[in-house]
Amino acid sequence: MKKIILLLCIVLLVANLSFGAVLSCATDTINLKDGYKISLMLIFAISGFLEFVLSLIAPNRLNDNWWLILVIFLMTIELILLIITNTISNKIK
Repeated sequence: MKKIILLLCIVLLVANLSFGAVLSCATDTINLKDGYKISLMLIFAISGFLEFVLSLIAPNRLNDNWWLILVIFLMTIELILLIITNTISNKIK
């Protein structure tokens, strides 16, 4: 059962990355320059893989779960990067 879940998560991760790279409607709402789009896609892919690995090793409890705190911290960094690059791209226009 664990192998099926692991395989399913890998397939969904690859599908999410490919949909994000192919679909243009996802990037039309946020106006970013091409250099930002490429670098953010690479950063988000690496951090998404790290979040995936960290969630595999994380224990099933919520109290004192440092792995979960690290995953939330990585998501917060992604959000901050997206806000900063969106603000900079709007000022460059």
